[in-house]
Amino acid sequence: MTSKLELQQLELKEASQQIELRRQFTESVLSNVSAGIIGLDSKAKINLANRSASLLLETQLENQINQPILKIFPEISGLLEKKISETHPQLLESQVNINREGHTRTFLVRISSQNAQKEKNKGFVLTFDDLTEQLSDQRKAAWSDVARRIAHEIKNPLTPIQLSAERLRRKYASQITTDSESFLRCVDTIMRQVETIGSLVSEFSTFARMPAPIMKQENFIDICHEAVVLQQNAHPYISYKVDFPKKQLILECDAQQLMQTLTNLLKNAAESIDEKLLTLQNGSHSEETGPPETAQITLHLSREADGVVKLDITDTGSGLPKAGRERLTEPYYTTRTQGTGLGLAIVKKIMQDHHGVLELKDREDKLGAHVRLLFFPHT
Repeated sequence: MTSKLELQQLELKEASQQIELRRQFTESVLSNVSAGIIGLDSKAKINLANRSASLLLETQLENQINQPILKIFPEISGLLEKKISETHPQLLESQVNINREGHTRTFLVRISSQNAQKEKNKGFVLTFDDLTEQLSDQRKAAWSDVARRIAHEIKNPLTPIQLSAERLRRKYASQITTDSESFLRCVDTIMRQVETIGSLVSEFSTFARMPAPIMKQENFIDICHEAVVLQQNAHPYISYKVDFPKKQLILECDAQQLMQTLTNLLKNAAESIDEKLLTLQNGSHSEETGPPETAQITLHLSREADGVVKLDITDTGSGLPKAGRERLTEPYYTTRTQGTGLGLAIVKKIMQDHHGVLELKDREDKLGAHVRLLFFPHT
């Protein structure tokens, strides 16, 4: 009898150890996977959540135990209702758009039953992944192919059109005596529009075939100064304020591409200020646009203690749009009538190639835009 008890006690101890090992393994897996995982009881209340779920939903789910999931994640109400009403344990999944503080993201949501029996459900497992960047990358790849085709098809006839217009002007300008001004005006219009289309095609080509960066040790302060001077000459009515380190700030980068990045960002800031000034001139001033103030663009450059190079660009313009903000870096998406929608897409691509990050947000006082560029040290 004693031997049997000792054997049973040993088996129980081993079983307990196995359970503890499995528990530790499960916790390790849940804490390290990128997908959000939430356990729900039969009433759709939270009884378990991993760290990724809290990060994706931007809330501390460990403080929401026993709370209804729809209180935190109302966007899945339709999918959850469909799952609860089912009589068999089938995996349901769907794409769900969520909006938090003006930022819209797309999640792939899956809901499955915790048990595989046909009896009343004991609970559910909710898993979700953020597809926002993946979908954005797919759209960029598709648009890149479209841009390449457009550039090829349009560029070929541009040169003969321009040469023909120039030949018409040279050969017939002196021969036309009746309404020669109209003739010259029409020819000039053709030539100007050809140049405009050529610039647009060049932008298409730049986006479609962005060259790999040629990395060199450069003084980033010099690049920033050059970009500011160029824009200052183009927009003399705007006050440009810079706060740069006194010593050189060496950065491994492609100077030409970073110059293109800064030019696009400063050009966007200037256009935003123009848009706001026009609104104020038309008398449509509101609390959101803010009071009349000095047209100003500020650049603050620094290297943080951890080696990260940070450039902040703020303006006193009309600010970022509230709707569709997450799509501003997608190609051909623009909120301006004169924009091509390629500027920020090119900026983001350059930053990715430099292993950096582009952040778009509002100024702290909400009266303008704030763009941040982060360059991380090479490891």
